[in-house]
Amino acid sequence: MRNPAFDLFEEICVELRGRGETILIADDFSAALVESIKRWYKETVAASAVAKALDYLSKHFDKRGSALPFHYDLTNGRVTALHREYIDFVSDAQDQRTIPKKAKNFEMATSRHLATRLTGILRRVGSPRTKYKRRREFADYLGTFGFEKRVLIGNDKDGGFDILWFPPLGAFPFRAMVSLQCKNSTYDREEGFRSVGRAKQSFLRHSHAKAEECHLHCVVYNDYIDEGVMEHARDAEFVPLGLSDLAPLTVPISLAHL
Repeated sequence: MRNPAFDLFEEICVELRGRGETILIADDFSAALVESIKRWYKETVAASAVAKALDYLSKHFDKRGSALPFHYDLTNGRVTALHREYIDFVSDAQDQRTIPKKAKNFEMATSRHLATRLTGILRRVGSPRTKYKRRREFADYLGTFGFEKRVLIGNDKDGGFDILWFPPLGAFPFRAMVSLQCKNSTYDREEGFRSVGRAKQSFLRHSHAKAEECHLHCVVYNDYIDEGVMEHARDAEFVPLGLSDLAPLTVPISLAHL
């Protein structure tokens, strides 16, 4: 069962969509959500349960080098938006979750928010595309990153790739590569395995870096990766990511000499 604090987070984002601030007290949230939070945090008073959930969320985002996209004043219920674009992204994502026709929208939105956290080259290459629609055109485009012409197999349209990230390390064809798959759904380990499987095959058709160990695979879910998911994904061959992993960074890179 997912921590209901994330449902609280989404309800707040939805209430803030298109607004700079609003007033929300415990009674303003859905009754089912309030009861769920009270049970999860073993509180009989709704306000105390909400306070604990917000504290958990704050720590959850802090571990990811970011912060909650809003300020919630527990003394008067005033909620102020701090990161308008990210709040709208979360609101839209929860509206579109599990809707097949919205998968491309989720991919594109994920790309935009990844771009706020990363450096280097980021490309959304999943099908359907507005550029390089033909197989040969797309294969030639992948060739600029070091992939062989036979990277596409059969009726393949995208080589199993959704988003490719090339960190600023090395030069093509020897450059670090990360494949990010997007799943417009809640966390599912087996679906994650299937999602990265085709991308791994495509990486084997690279001119200089064929070994699986040369690449990193991530799966971005329209969900939240908490401690329970981390434990379940312990032996997975990919890094599970969620909506909170796409929040704007608030801390610079950490460097230490040990």
